[in-house]
Amino acid sequence: MNADPKKFALVAVPRPGIPSLFYKNPPFLNCKKGDCVEIELKSVKIWGIIEGFCDDLPEGLDEGKIKSVLGRICSSPIFADKAETDFLKWVADYYMFPFHKLLKQIFLPWIGSDNALIGETAQEKHLGALCKAEKLLEAELNHSQRQTVDSILARWEKGDYKPVLLYGVTGSGKSEVFAELCRNVIKKGKQVLYLVPEIGLTSKALQHLVSRIGAAGVILHSSVSKKKRFSALYCAVNKHASIIVGTRSAVLYPFFDIGLIVIDEEHDGSFKNFEPPYYHARDVAVMKAAAMKIPVVAGSATPSGDSWLNVQTGKYHLEVMRERVNKRPLPKVETFTYHGDLYIPSDLVDIVSDSLKNGEQSLFFLNRRGFATIARCSDCNEVLMCPNCKTALVYHKKKERFFCHHCGYGLTRPKCEKCGGTLILEGIGVEKLFEAIESYFPGAKAVSFDKDSLGTAVLFDKAVADIAADKYQLIVGTVMISKGHNFPKLRNVVIKFADYLLGFRDSRASEKCFQQIVQVAGRAGRFGVEGRVFAETMYPDHYIWNYIKNNDYEGFIEEELSWREQLGFPPFTRMITVRISGTDEEKTDKFADKCFEAVSGFVENNSIEDVVVYPPVEPMLSKVQNRFRKNISISFPKNAKIAAFIKNFLWKIEKKPGITVTFDVDPVSEN
Repeated sequence: MNADPKKFALVAVPRPGIPSLFYKNPPFLNCKKGDCVEIELKSVKIWGIIEGFCDDLPEGLDEGKIKSVLGRICSSPIFADKAETDFLKWVADYYMFPFHKLLKQIFLPWIGSDNALIGETAQEKHLGALCKAEKLLEAELNHSQRQTVDSILARWEKGDYKPVLLYGVTGSGKSEVFAELCRNVIKKGKQVLYLVPEIGLTSKALQHLVSRIGAAGVILHSSVSKKKRFSALYCAVNKHASIIVGTRSAVLYPFFDIGLIVIDEEHDGSFKNFEPPYYHARDVAVMKAAAMKIPVVAGSATPSGDSWLNVQTGKYHLEVMRERVNKRPLPKVETFTYHGDLYIPSDLVDIVSDSLKNGEQSLFFLNRRGFATIARCSDCNEVLMCPNCKTALVYHKKKERFFCHHCGYGLTRPKCEKCGGTLILEGIGVEKLFEAIESYFPGAKAVSFDKDSLGTAVLFDKAVADIAADKYQLIVGTVMISKGHNFPKLRNVVIKFADYLLGFRDSRASEKCFQQIVQVAGRAGRFGVEGRVFAETMYPDHYIWNYIKNNDYEGFIEEELSWREQLGFPPFTRMITVRISGTDEEKTDKFADKCFEAVSGFVENNSIEDVVVYPPVEPMLSKVQNRFRKNISISFPKNAKIAAFIKNFLWKIEKKPGITVTFDVDPVSEN
């Protein structure tokens, strides 16, 4: 019990429009700053976090009307640890998201709707969440890996915690470098936060780290049940777990004693949150490391333009690993021109057939789910659309249903809603490609590697293990297959619609396209066989192909950044997208126009130089879940004062009933 507890506690309430409130502080609860507590507000029991204590109430408050804190739920570092609290306030401020809402998101894995802990406090109930090393596997680093590790550790010994970008070609062994760095930090009694872009990569990453280091670890992501996530958090908070592997949301949790943050596949777009708060986990991790005064290492075979520019400007250190561990050359990329959805050149069919005879695997990549992407009426030419979203329904043959990939709406195969005519299926998804590949190569065992076929972590892990064990000769997959997997017998990679991203209205389209092709191509020839890659192109004269064919990432990113600098695009400028949505299309359009006029007038009246306010545009998905959408983009120099000036004005935009306004700071997509 506190020796001299203060009479009152100031409690932050995670609800909009409610300021911090005073409550009586019962001595028997032994409350501390940062404790999550149960309180009563307007006869309803809710939770809050203690900001501080005092003996005297502000003038005008009647002590007799002050309620008591009802109970202590759990302790937290928020408000108790200044660095953690300041960092989270920075996240809320930078990404223009109310701080109380951010607190609510952070505590979702802890607090149930009844204000009680979701899990139990008995230690033995949670230790099952730990992944422990069944057998410690030693891995001897090669010269390049050892040189990279030594270079990074030497800087850390001098207290140089500037972020490190590890650029290593596919198959160069970056994961072993990460493991060695993690081992060094864990030996000193600290924990490691290891971020991966996809849920499907978490278990493999954790198993690798645990087997290399010997320390126990846990997985944190949104797909595990609430109680399992609570158990994982419990083990991490109480330091039963030294390794914490998670997806983007894990970077926000302030509960751990972190000594190192690793960002694997730092270029990946999945690190960006595409709903409020629109934070980017990579950038947040870098800022968190700076706030905590700890090192951060980000790695990729195709680093983001943002990180590469940070290297050029001296904000990041660069480490380079140019050779694969197996000393084999990177796979040669050949192109073939698009001649139809199911077109595969006859000589390519022969190449894959010969590989099958030699016991080698081949991967066919198409980043489209379902069977057919469009259903069109044979009589009136009408396309079957989602009633809730402005997008065509996709036919999934396995489920014999049409689905909207944005709101989940589905229906069985219908007639045309306009004239009752017969629907013709057009376009190609991974299911149709899978059928075609089975017909091209009869007798070969094939597996479909996509979200619909591998809907659970168990199915995903089994498919990865089965492919690695050579139970399948042919793999047909979406983007899920391109990230971090090692298949010993995979020789050929065939990429359908390889450069389709170049047709998108997106200032980062070339970068995203280059990254996807190189990452998919990198699955080939990682072990004994020499890899070969065949990419289908619709834009054969685009400059990315010169660099892809020569495996020249550095040449590509230099040219890409030079174009963006000339055009005034990020990362040379900052951008905020004002995202406006409403259930009434006309009202949404009118509000967007008024908002554009207000922002434009503000910029003009204040003579802010080099600020461009773009008129409202419909994003590619102009209607989602019965809400019409408009975007207003604001481009401005990388200047903190200008950013604060603009944000301050945007916060003051008058809201209208039925209209939602959110702010996407540093958007990575035009959608």
